[in-house]
Amino acid sequence: MKRLYFLAACWVIGITPAFSQASNCTQVLRLIRTTYEQGRLHEVPGLAEGCLKGQGTQAFTKEEKKEAYRYLTLSYIYLEEPEKADEMMVQLLNTDHFYEPNKEVDPAEFIALYNKFRHDPLYRLGVKFGLNLTQPVVTNYYNVGSAGAGQGGYSMSPSFQVYGFFEKDFFRNAPWKNLVLAAEVGYVSRGYTYTNDQLATADEDPSLAISNQEFQFSHQYLDLNVIAQYKLKSTIKLQTYVGGGPGISYLLSSSNQASTVLGNGFTVTGTAVDDKDSYNPLLFSLNLVAGAKVKFGEVYLTAEGRYQMGFTNMVNQSSRTNQEIAFDYQGRYNDYRVNTMLVSIGIIYPHFKPLKLIR
Repeated sequence: MKRLYFLAACWVIGITPAFSQASNCTQVLRLIRTTYEQGRLHEVPGLAEGCLKGQGTQAFTKEEKKEAYRYLTLSYIYLEEPEKADEMMVQLLNTDHFYEPNKEVDPAEFIALYNKFRHDPLYRLGVKFGLNLTQPVVTNYYNVGSAGAGQGGYSMSPSFQVYGFFEKDFFRNAPWKNLVLAAEVGYVSRGYTYTNDQLATADEDPSLAISNQEFQFSHQYLDLNVIAQYKLKSTIKLQTYVGGGPGISYLLSSSNQASTVLGNGFTVTGTAVDDKDSYNPLLFSLNLVAGAKVKFGEVYLTAEGRYQMGFTNMVNQSSRTNQEIAFDYQGRYNDYRVNTMLVSIGIIYPHFKPLKLIR
């Protein structure tokens, strides 16, 4: 019996250090590093297997896993097992999508293999939101009465927009490698105010205004844009760009909160008037953009400024006169196009799919 106890104690004492070492993946990584440096490359896969498949405290951290896959890739390169080296490189790039070799430390063979893989995002998805100001540019004035013709003016009112977008780098080689194409769809609210302080004047004194009006316009659009971005600075941590492209805006709804002060001092006002039929349903524009993308963890935060130049007359000439606006508020819509200034912030999710491109 004593002999049995002695053998059991020896077994426990002998296995405890080994189990402790196996359970401490940080120590396992040190052992992998030492084994690799001593040239015992065939031993590296077996040492790494447990912690790569383990969970919780029995597994590598993300940083440790990256280093382990690096040593595995190097080992298979020098063991002349290219398929396994490729497999380990894919695992490395899946562990850290933003991984880059250290050109001062990593062997040339490792860097050469890395360069054969697609390590940039396959595409990027994002959402951004912000504020805008819209400035109408009048081409022809129309009024109910002759006294107020050409007397009114427009002022900008803050509105908002929300965009969803898709980005892709279509070109890998110079001179187009810095070019990114983006497709956007957005809900854009545009607002501005029209005021005419000389809607009507006194008969005895034409310089004396006796009537005025104010129209607060609110339009909601579905915007579709195609933007070509050219990267001025392109690193993993920071990207800056300028660009531009065409846009189409589809009118979803429109309203006019109107108010007119008559010559007798009486103010005509009421609920917002639905005036969608007075506008063209489609607007065409050119977008000019400048922005930046900053890496934050596994995503990018983006900030962008944009100038949208409109080319289409907003008003449908065949239905410019809204009956309620004309008879109740003495208003008639001018011909004009709109330019919009937008600022946005957002978040971009890059989707990676590492793949060997060069065999």
